[in-house]
Amino acid sequence: MPKDKLDNQLEGQMTIADLYDPPERLFAVARIFARARKDMSLAEQKTFVYALSEIKFTEEAKTNYVYLDKNVLANILGVTADPDHLSENVFRMIKDLPVHTFFEDLQSFASGTIVTTVKGFKKNFRLRFNEDFLPLFTNLSEQYITMWSTDIFQMTSKRSVQFYEYLRQITDIKADVNDMALGVKALKEMFQIPKDGKGSYTRADGHFNRSEFEKRVIDPLCEDLKNCRMIQLIVQPDGKYYEKVKRGNRVDGYRFHWVFTSRPGIATAGEVKELQERVDQDPEVLKIAKDIAKGKKKTKKAAEKTKFNSFEQREYPSEYYKALEEKMSK
Repeated sequence: MPKDKLDNQLEGQMTIADLYDPPERLFAVARIFARARKDMSLAEQKTFVYALSEIKFTEEAKTNYVYLDKNVLANILGVTADPDHLSENVFRMIKDLPVHTFFEDLQSFASGTIVTTVKGFKKNFRLRFNEDFLPLFTNLSEQYITMWSTDIFQMTSKRSVQFYEYLRQITDIKADVNDMALGVKALKEMFQIPKDGKGSYTRADGHFNRSEFEKRVIDPLCEDLKNCRMIQLIVQPDGKYYEKVKRGNRVDGYRFHWVFTSRPGIATAGEVKELQERVDQDPEVLKIAKDIAKGKKKTKKAAEKTKFNSFEQREYPSEYYKALEEKMSK
């Protein structure tokens, strides 16, 4: 077949990347691990989450080895290369996992690396977990949180992963809506942003550059989290996914509102906003959606420091129209 025939793809045609979609699964971590500060890069975090999504967190581990499909991992990390160089390019991004998963628990007098080795093979990569730390991720029955793997895989910033994990920790799963206000100081501490000097979002005159902070820190967080499914940010009347907490004319912090679902796969916050805008423009959209839902049978619900420094916390994939129809049919 001529090369140009291979290059021309029809709209909606499956690509090679589609064959290696990342797994959409719940994974879990002990709260003591969730509260720890992590020094992993974004690529390393995604690799670690892929590994955890391959573990049955409610069961005792039968092995401390986890195998990750090379092509799936490359897709998750956004690595594109010819077959001869794919393994090398992926390995470069994850080879320091053993260094960056050093964990120290002063309460139980334990320290060491969670992932001890990373080894590549022809079709996969193998992560070897430290057996002493497997209880942080396996046979969990209490004091743990669950997260949704593809929420993490689609993120573009390490900070977004940290913020998602933080919101998940403080989520009241029984509440209809959760909210939390955070000041600049708390956000800087969470993301290890300097108090002053280079990278602190401080102007030459010593005043805080709030507009730049919002542009470089707050807005990117919201862009990533608005596409999540387990934690769904709620858009505010001004179109943003946060509100400024003010005392007079002074901004004290930022308040975020979100809803939690233990069964991800419903419309994301971004999709909900899009639907609301469509309904506002044309109420007939909602009527059509309801009519569609009435014609469908209800489907059965699926069962379903390079050292970690403690960061004090407060204790507390379905398709769009399919999800819409299921919502309307309830």
